[in-house]
Amino acid sequence: MISDEAYRELENAIGPENISREPAIMDGYAWQALETTDPDIWTTRPIAVVLPSSIEEVQAIIEVCKKYRLRFKAFSTGWGVHASVGYENVILIDLRRMNRILEIDEKNMYAVIEPYVCGAQLQAEAMKVGLNTHMIGAGCGPSPLASATSFQGMGWDGIYMSTSGRNVLGVEWVLPSGEVLRLGSLGSDSGWFCGDGPGPSLRGIMRGAIAAVGSLGVFTKCALKLFNWPGPPQPEVKGLLLDAKTKVASNFKLYLCTFPDREKFSDAAYKIGEAEIGYIQVKNAIGLMLATMMPHLLKKLSRADALKKALGAIGHQFMIMFAAHSQNELDYQMKVLSQIVSENQGVLLDISQIRPFYETFWWGLVRNSIPPLIFRALGNFHLGFGTDESFDSQSFAKKLGEDVKEKWIADGAILDDLSDNAWMFLYENGMWSHYEELFLFDHRNPKQIGAISSINKNFLQVTKDNNICVGLYAHEPAARKMFSPLQGNYNHWQKKILHMLGGESVSDTTYYTDEKDLLQNASMFCRESLSSGP
Repeated sequence: MISDEAYRELENAIGPENISREPAIMDGYAWQALETTDPDIWTTRPIAVVLPSSIEEVQAIIEVCKKYRLRFKAFSTGWGVHASVGYENVILIDLRRMNRILEIDEKNMYAVIEPYVCGAQLQAEAMKVGLNTHMIGAGCGPSPLASATSFQGMGWDGIYMSTSGRNVLGVEWVLPSGEVLRLGSLGSDSGWFCGDGPGPSLRGIMRGAIAAVGSLGVFTKCALKLFNWPGPPQPEVKGLLLDAKTKVASNFKLYLCTFPDREKFSDAAYKIGEAEIGYIQVKNAIGLMLATMMPHLLKKLSRADALKKALGAIGHQFMIMFAAHSQNELDYQMKVLSQIVSENQGVLLDISQIRPFYETFWWGLVRNSIPPLIFRALGNFHLGFGTDESFDSQSFAKKLGEDVKEKWIADGAILDDLSDNAWMFLYENGMWSHYEELFLFDHRNPKQIGAISSINKNFLQVTKDNNICVGLYAHEPAARKMFSPLQGNYNHWQKKILHMLGGESVSDTTYYTDEKDLLQNASMFCRESLSSGP
C-alpha cells in the first residue's frame, strides 16, 4: 500500500488526473494475456500507476520512490507478464502519454520516437518517405523503443534489418538514481545518428543480449535505424488480418523453399545469408500455421496419422520474400535463390502465384501481423526454447524440441500442433539466427493447466543437458538461478551494474537479478513465482 503522503507528492508532480491507486485500475494492469496459466492467476498488482508526459515528470516520480523507499517499473505497450511488476511495493510508470514520433530523418535513415509509439505507427509514417522499420516477432503492436532498449528484438525481417539491439542509435535514459544519461552521439550534442561514442559505448551495459526488462531505469526517447522500402508509400489494405486484401507491387516476390533433410536445410540458409539476398525470411511451423489459420482442420489432421507424416515430411522449409527497386535486381535475387535451392536438392514454390492468399500473406509478413494470431487456437501459449545461435545449432534444437513436445502431446497435456517448432529466421547475414519452440494449451483444460510447470522444467533441463543457448529464458528468475553459474556468472555482473546505476533499492529487478525458485504448481511466468518479493 502506498502512503497518503507519497501519493500526494506524486499527484503534485504529475497532476491528480495522471495517477491512480483504485483497485479496479490496479487489477487492469495486473492481468497479462501472454504466459499466464489461467485467467484467475494474475501478476503482482502495483500499488499505484502514474502516467508522466515528460522526462522531468519521470525524474520527479523516481525522486518520490527514493524518498519513500518504493520501487518503480516502466511500462509502455506491454506484452507478457515480464512487462508487469514482480514485487509488492512497486509504482508502475505507464508511459502511454509519451507517444510521439519526434523525427524521421529521411536522408540519414533514422527515426526518433517516444516509448508508446508502436511498430505499426512508426512503419506507416516511415513508408511515406520510402523507409521501413524492423518489426519484432511479437507483431506490430509492441513498442520499438522497448524492444531496442529493454527486451528482445528479433523478427522475420532480420535477414535485411538485423535486430532491435543492433538498430538502436542515440538514447535518452533516466537512471534509477534519477540522473539523465544520453548515449551515442546524442551524449556529445551531435544528434541522434550514432549509437556508439564519442568514447566507449554503453549499449552493452544498457541492454546486453536480453536487456534489463525495466530494471535499469526509464528510456524516454531513442533513435532507431530505418531501412529501404521499395513498396508503395501508403499501401491500400482492405480487411483485417486473415481477411486483408491489397495490391502487391510487381517488384515483390514470395517463395516457399523445402529441403529433404536438416543438413541441406541449414546449408541453404547459410548460402542465402552469404549471398545477401532477401527482405524477409522465416521458417514457419506447418502445425502452427494451421492452428492460426485453420484450427478446426488441424484437429482433424491430428487424428490422421498418414496426413501428419506427410506434413512432417516438409518440416525443413522456409519462406523468403524479395523486395527490389528494379526488375534486374529482382531477377538476380530469384536466380541466386533458384541455384541455392537446386544445389541443396530443394523444391521452390512461387507463392506469389497463389492469389488471393499471396496478397493476405504478403501484408501479414510486411506488417508482421501474423505471429500474434497464435492466440487464435486456444487463447494462450508458452515458450519452450527461445534461442539465438548459429543456424546449425537451431536445427539441432528444433529436433530436441519436437521430441519434448511429442511426449506431452501423446499425454494430452498440450495441443497437437504436429510437434513442429514455431519459427526460425536469419539475421547478421545468415551467421546468426533466432529460434522459438512454442506449445499451445487450453485454459479450460485442468490437465493442461496442471502440466505447464512440468513442461517448462522439462524444456529447461533439456536446454541445460544439451548446452543450448538460454535466450529468452535468461530473464526468468528460475532459469537465471540454473544457468548463471554455467555462463560466467552473468547474474553477478548484472548485480554490479545495478549497484553502479543506483537501482538496488528502487528498481523492480524481478527479471534482471532475482534468482527465485520455480514453484511446483506454478507457471514459470505467473504470479506464484514472483510474489515472494526481493
